[in-house]
Parts: sequence; structure tokens; C-alpha cells
Amino acid sequence: MDFRQLQYFALVADSGSFRAAAGRANIAQSALSRHIKILEEELGVKLLERHARGISLTPEGERMKERTSSILRELADIRDEMSATKISPRGNVTIGASATSSRLLYARLAEIVSQRYPLLELNITEGASYFLLEGLDTGRIDLAIMVNPESRTYFTVEPLVTESVYLIGSPAHCKFPAANCTVGYLKDKPLILFSRPSGSRMMLEAAAAKENIKLDVRFEATSPDVIKDFVRRGLGYGLMPYSSIVSDIKGGELIGCRVQTIELTRTLIKRIDRPASAAVDIIGDLVRSLFVTLHNEGVFGK
Repeated sequence: MDFRQLQYFALVADSGSFRAAAGRANIAQSALSRHIKILEEELGVKLLERHARGISLTPEGERMKERTSSILRELADIRDEMSATKISPRGNVTIGASATSSRLLYARLAEIVSQRYPLLELNITEGASYFLLEGLDTGRIDLAIMVNPESRTYFTVEPLVTESVYLIGSPAHCKFPAANCTVGYLKDKPLILFSRPSGSRMMLEAAAAKENIKLDVRFEATSPDVIKDFVRRGLGYGLMPYSSIVSDIKGGELIGCRVQTIELTRTLIKRIDRPASAAVDIIGDLVRSLFVTLHNEGVFGK
């Protein structure tokens, strides 16, 4: 017994004759009759009574019609559901990012997903590098946006954008000699930095060690808003990517100079040792597209 036999039986039962059913199925009447005969032989019961006016269902045929109709409706529902999934995929996707990346991305991403993919559930989380790595390791996070992630053989790391890093200060308390400065300029400056192991913090410390410079870290924070508030109050200098401080500098709340030789690259990370769902692939494509849009808008500088 196969799907086609069930379809043919349902057509004959609904049409009341082999001739009408054969026309609807676009099949020869003899071939249709043969399919029904094979079905009856396989089931070991007579389903139809043939007579001059057409056919009538036996009691077994009536039960078969009821069961077949249910099966065909269920299969139609499955087909419709799968077709709808192609248009609007179902599934849960969890994406993680640092505080600086999440502020750039999450609202736009959530807006697009809610408009285009209403059956897709997007979960967003924010945290430091170790938190995101742990989430990827355990499978709690499907995709992550990180700076300088630790290497894993089962990760794929895809660069999204590279931007400059700026030393920032309060206009009322600081002055910078030029638009650009070197790592050496940070010597003896009171600094307010992201907590380890943030990507920009680790890059700065590596660059300072290379220049044999000891950094004076007065305060640490995980939030860019907290760091900027400290800087505005004259408690020290901050070190942040262009995208996080450009509006503050244009508004006159902060001043800054680009630190030469230090740039950070935001990367999209996912595991390659397990198959990704269609929903995960869609979110990954949206993230790539949004970073292109942000770059074209000048969010990351020139």
C-alpha cells in the first residue's frame, strides 16, 4: 500500500465511478482499476462493489474512506506546514554579543526578524568573551559576535568589520595633542578600561607590553555607557572603538584621538562540528547584511 493507491481510492470513493475518477486523476480507467484491485488484494478485503450505475462502498470501503481521508488531510497539512517553513522558518536561535556590538545590532536585527520571520524565535544575550565562549561550547548560544576570540578547532571565525580604537577624554579635563596618538601617549594616563578579557583590553595590553609601557588602570567596567560616564566626570581616559563614541564626540560630550596600530575586528562565530538549522543560517545572513549596512552608514568610520 502506497500513497498513490490511497489517493486513487479516495478519488474513486468520492467520484462514485471509475470513469469520473480516471478523468480527475488523468489516468487510464484500466490502470486506475488495477491499482484499486492491488490495494484490495493487499488488504484482503473488498472495498468497492461495481454495478451499472458506477460503484458503491462496502462496509470495509466506508471505513477505508474515512481512514484514507484522515491520512490525506494530515499529509496535506504537513506539506502546507513545510512550504510555510520555507517562507517563514520556524525555530529558536540564540545570538550573543559584547556590549558594544549588541547596541549596534540587536534592535535592528530584532525588528527585521519580527517583520520577515514571524515564526522564528530570536533570543539575544550580552556578555564578555568568556561568557560567549562558554555559551558556544555548551550549545546555549548558536552565534556570537566577538573581538579576538580564543581559538577552537570546532569554530568558524568570519570577520565582519574592522574599526579604529580611540582614546577618549572629557573636554573639560583633557586635551589631546593631535587627531592621532601612539600607544606611548597612554603612559602615566589614568585609564578606565573594559574588564578582561575584552578584545580591546587584551589588544591594548599586548601593544603596551610590546612598547614596554606600564598602564595605569584606575577603573574597570563591562558597560561602555559606564566607562563614558566616568570619562565625562574627568575620572580618567577611556579606550573605545569608533562606533561606540562617534556620536558623543560629534555632540561635544567627549574628545578623542585615534590610537595608531590598534584596530579591532568584530567577527561572527559559530560551531562547525554540528549542523546549523535553516533558522541559524538566516540569522547569520542577516547579521552579515546588517554589518554591511552599518559600515555603509559610516558607523565604523572610514
